[in-house]
Amino acid sequence: MKHFALSSFFSAFCFILLGILSQSLSAKVDLNLEYIEQIYIIGTKQDAVQLPGSGTVISNEDLKKLADTDIQKILLLVPGLYFRSEEGFGLRPNISIRGTAPDRSGKITIMEDGIPIAPAPYTAPAAYYFPTAGRIHAVEVLKGPASIRQGPSNIGGVINLISTPIPENHTGMLVHELGDNGFQRTHSYAGFNRDHVGAMLEVHHSNTDGFDIIQYLGGNTGFDKSDYLAKLRLNTAKNSDKYHEVLFKLKTSNELSNQTYVGLTQADYFRNPRIRYGLSHFDEMDNDHDSLQLNYLFEFRDFRLTAVYFDNEFSRDWFKVENIHGQSINGILSAANRGDILATGILNNTIPSEILMKHNYRNYDASGINLSAALDLDIHTFTIGYRDMKDEEDRQQSYETFNQYGDGTYSSLSPVFFVGGSDNSRRETEAKAFYIEDEVELERLSLTLGYRSEEYSRSEIRWSDVLRNKILYLPKTIKGNYDLWGFGATFDISKSSKLVFGFHEGRSPVFGDDAEAADNFELGIRFDQENFDFEFFLFQSNYSNLVAECKNSDGGECNTGDAFSGGAVDVQGIEVTGSILIERDRASYPIAFQYTKTDSAFNNSFESEYFGVVSSGDNVPYLPSSNLALVTGISLSSGIEANLRMARVGKTCSTASCNEFNLIEAHTLVDIGLRKSFADNLSLYITLENVLDDSNIVARSPKEGIRTQKPRSLKIGLEYRF
Repeated sequence: MKHFALSSFFSAFCFILLGILSQSLSAKVDLNLEYIEQIYIIGTKQDAVQLPGSGTVISNEDLKKLADTDIQKILLLVPGLYFRSEEGFGLRPNISIRGTAPDRSGKITIMEDGIPIAPAPYTAPAAYYFPTAGRIHAVEVLKGPASIRQGPSNIGGVINLISTPIPENHTGMLVHELGDNGFQRTHSYAGFNRDHVGAMLEVHHSNTDGFDIIQYLGGNTGFDKSDYLAKLRLNTAKNSDKYHEVLFKLKTSNELSNQTYVGLTQADYFRNPRIRYGLSHFDEMDNDHDSLQLNYLFEFRDFRLTAVYFDNEFSRDWFKVENIHGQSINGILSAANRGDILATGILNNTIPSEILMKHNYRNYDASGINLSAALDLDIHTFTIGYRDMKDEEDRQQSYETFNQYGDGTYSSLSPVFFVGGSDNSRRETEAKAFYIEDEVELERLSLTLGYRSEEYSRSEIRWSDVLRNKILYLPKTIKGNYDLWGFGATFDISKSSKLVFGFHEGRSPVFGDDAEAADNFELGIRFDQENFDFEFFLFQSNYSNLVAECKNSDGGECNTGDAFSGGAVDVQGIEVTGSILIERDRASYPIAFQYTKTDSAFNNSFESEYFGVVSSGDNVPYLPSSNLALVTGISLSSGIEANLRMARVGKTCSTASCNEFNLIEAHTLVDIGLRKSFADNLSLYITLENVLDDSNIVARSPKEGIRTQKPRSLKIGLEYRF
């Protein structure tokens, strides 16, 4: 009921805001005030240079170069990041930072406007919801000791997605794109800004028919997704001695996507890499997300106070194949890969079988308050922060079944029994976090010392009946806490170069098990001057306890939600990144690149349902040996801009033991973009993705199910600003 109440409130708020906009957009006022919306954790690219650690800012200008709507492509130029592609659109990305497990990006902290945005960051952090990349204004990636402010997961780092800000004056934008496979995207916003009030409305919608073909049946394998966002800001005069600002943000989104967990066998991949098995034709993700955020800012001389209340709600039903002829998804794929005629026939519907489907229906809620205060005192800047929040995951999952007849046809769905236990349960976490940080500025040396404390209480209850009258067992409650510390240092070698060193303790909470823990080090050099910058970093993470959580994407090889320890693991590597801008009279030539080299190893031998057979020295799954990206272009004074992106992902495996059906060979991605500006407010652009039309294996999920690179795709867009 809470979900529907927030949606109704959003509609009412937008109706009022539309009335304000209609009056304000007609006013002829030209303001250029830099209001603060308290959404950045780094700030500008210039601020990133001063960080006591490594960090990257992707600006709005960067995002426009290739008009990306896939967050994994947007982040390609950030060193130390790895991706496991899934459906080719980036709807539910799998992102790793410096060796964290990529599954659903659950081992990193993902934020929107400075607030954790995962469905339930403590209880169920796996990002089955991810903010729509096409509407994002900018992106920040924070690694190293500076991430100790953030949580709950801060071993690898933090990704903060910046939503479209209230415009600095009365303005708006309309973008419309058309592309292959029925792709369409519309993105628009309009806003105004006065002395004491500002507001905006934003709409983003995208849909496609998809590029895979369902065997025997055809049909839609794409998605349809809509986002609506509204902001209202009230503030005192910008030059007032005591400045107050209140920002009210509402967002709602919905998605319907025809996606599956059933990958391809090796033989079927070679036969046709663009097919999908017919038994997955009922698979569908249906989700809704509502977000409310209220920010307050107070500034007085060298003192700054921020307070944020937030409430994020997410509900989803991923209706998809759970079991094939009595076997797990990965089990039947594995059997078919090894030549089992029965398994091969079932997958290709030449042998009759029964398919069990599951409504993975879950409701999530995460709400709380964030407080932060900063005080500048001569060479010291003290910052303290506090967050009190509660999140929960509620499951009431049911099953249906259908038959395939062995001739390419299928029966309709039939409901089956309702199952209790973990399919009918509620888990929740109450957590309090506190941090304090001191930035010390000396002549050539800057030191940042940080401390973070987390305290949590977790509980779970399960029922055995639909009405939830029969408790399966008494609720379990687990309490815990941990303390972390870290420091970062920068030393000015010269006006344009810095030496950077940092250490921080990291944690990633796991429901029902000890938190994942690692000690993290980095050492680097940073060079920055006009039109050229360069960074080189060494990093190392020593895990005392690597923890993985079983997810549906594992293909039924373990019980969803169970945690598995991988013991001690070492991850180390190098990151190189740089950019140069070559300027001529009528043209400029920007070049940017990043290279990451990573080594990882388990320090013990063991066998588990999740990790399989592991021998000491084996590599961590899904961590490529290397990762390279290059973006280069040309910008002419005539308004023509062209960009080329090339990415090379190194070899990796979906399991530590890595047999031939787990191997993911190195592969290359090439995209190009062309934009022509006809006036200050009108431009036309064309983007061609996967220029070489490669069908490389980019992932095996579940462990032996092949996923391929998105095929060559063309889109044409028109952008108009008013």
